[in-house]
Order: sequence, then structure tokens, then C-alpha cells
Amino acid sequence: MLLRTLALALAASIAMPCAGEQEVVIPFELWDGHIVVSLRLNGSATALRFLFDTGADGMAIRAALADSVGLTVTHRQSADVVGGSVQIAVSAANTVRLTDSFSLKSQSIALFPTVRHGLDGVIGLNLAASHAVSVDFDEKQIRLSPFGAPRRNGKATAIPIADGHKLVMLQGTLNIVGKKEVAGSFIFDTGANYHLIAFSRFVRKNRLLLTGFQPEGQASTVSMGRATPVFYGKARSFRLAPDLAFADMPVTLQASTGTGSADSTRYTPDGSVGIKLIQNFNFTVDLQQRELRLYPRK
Repeated sequence: MLLRTLALALAASIAMPCAGEQEVVIPFELWDGHIVVSLRLNGSATALRFLFDTGADGMAIRAALADSVGLTVTHRQSADVVGGSVQIAVSAANTVRLTDSFSLKSQSIALFPTVRHGLDGVIGLNLAASHAVSVDFDEKQIRLSPFGAPRRNGKATAIPIADGHKLVMLQGTLNIVGKKEVAGSFIFDTGANYHLIAFSRFVRKNRLLLTGFQPEGQASTVSMGRATPVFYGKARSFRLAPDLAFADMPVTLQASTGTGSADSTRYTPDGSVGIKLIQNFNFTVDLQQRELRLYPRK
């Protein structure tokens, strides 16, 4: 599981097109079910493969690549992780070229020892800083549209994005065994390799592991070398909107580590909706309108 606190670790970056306010089309590949784009950094001719991760609002790269693409460490800062915090190196004022005519300027990029096996880095919601971002899994395209541009055709389920957060935070209700619905705030997270995960503080607060939940297995998540036990199985239902509910929802419940975990950090989401659920829809993230729109796939 990728570090979920990139949003807290990096300073704000600025998205600037090289040419007018036209829609930008960025092709992507589906790699192990995830959205992967090709980009270049700081004039380097080397094409890098980056995970598009809506669970982060900044960028990260494998530290071993830094010199070859012209990254210079400008400062170090603390980043929250499950179980505590770590110091990370950051390179500021980088240019990220996504197409021949579109670049992101003044980008801060965190340097991590590893990102995701087989990939070079991560790009997050800095793509959505000045554009509505649409992901079309059928066409394998990301479209960046100027804020206020006409919406795409097709019936959509519109879900409000909670205010006061840098990430795409959605309000949802989870019912584990049919007895009680509990409300929470969930990140819309294309970087999470789950349908749905509930974080330890939320699990403990609502006693989700003591509701009669029957786990199908146990594993662990690892963030920057810190492991957290998880239990996975099925929840009776998960609801994101009055007319959008998922029955027999695959769910992962994160157990407490006994070492402080998320309770002692600034990181407050209750869980995240991951790529295994997200990929059932095409979607648009519009941070200006504070709205996520989900479209049926072909």
C-alpha cells in the first residue's frame, strides 16, 4: 500500500498548460489494474512510468532515479505514516511534461526508496489543481478540461466532495453484518489496491471487528517499512449516495498496531475507496465544483 500521506508531506504545486485552455488528452495503460501514465521530468528524454494516485495530492519518485532526471534535493520534512512519522527528501521547482504541449510547472517531488514494484513514481491530484480530471477506462485516456467547460455526455451519479480537505473525500456509510450503518469519510483513492479499506481508528471506534464480522483471511499493509495487520472479508453493504449502494462489499479492516498509528497524526480519513471498486466506473473529479461524477462504463 502506497504511502497515503503524500498530501501532508508536499508543498502545493501549480499546474500550468504550455498552450491555451484546450482539453488535454493523456493516454494511460492499465497495469495490474492501476492507471499508469508516461511522463518526462526537467527536460530529460527518459520516459518514466508513474501511477496516477488520487489518494495523494503531490508526486513521488524512486530516489535511485533522481540524478538521472535532474532532481536536486532542496529540503527534508516529516511525513505521517501508519505507526508514526518518517523524514523524507523533497525536490522543489520541477517541470513535469505529460504531453508535447502540456506540462506541470513548479512541482515538488518526494524521494522514496521504493514506490510500487515496476513503476518509477506517483502523480496525484496536482493534475486536478486547475482542471477537471476525467478518467475513461474504456478509452484508456485521462482528459483535463478547463474548469467550467461543458460536462461530458451520459448519465452520471454526482457525489459531493467534502470541503476542507486536499484529497477527494467522500461521505459514505458502511454496514458490516446488517445490524448497524456507520458513517465515515473515505478517500477516493486510485492508488489503493482494494475495494474498500477502513482504517484502524475508525475500526476501533465503531468496534467493526466485534460486530460478528467473519474474516476470510488476514494479511498486513506496509507503509514506509511499517506493517499493520488487516482482516478482509465481506460487508453487508456500502453506500456512497442514496441511489449508489454496493451489496456484499469486499472490505478490509485495519487492526490497531498498539503504537499510536493514525490517532497521533494529522491524517483523519476513516478509510478509502480503492481501485477495485473505482474501475467499475468512468469518473470526473472537479475540485472547483467539489464534485465527483461517476459514469457507467460501456
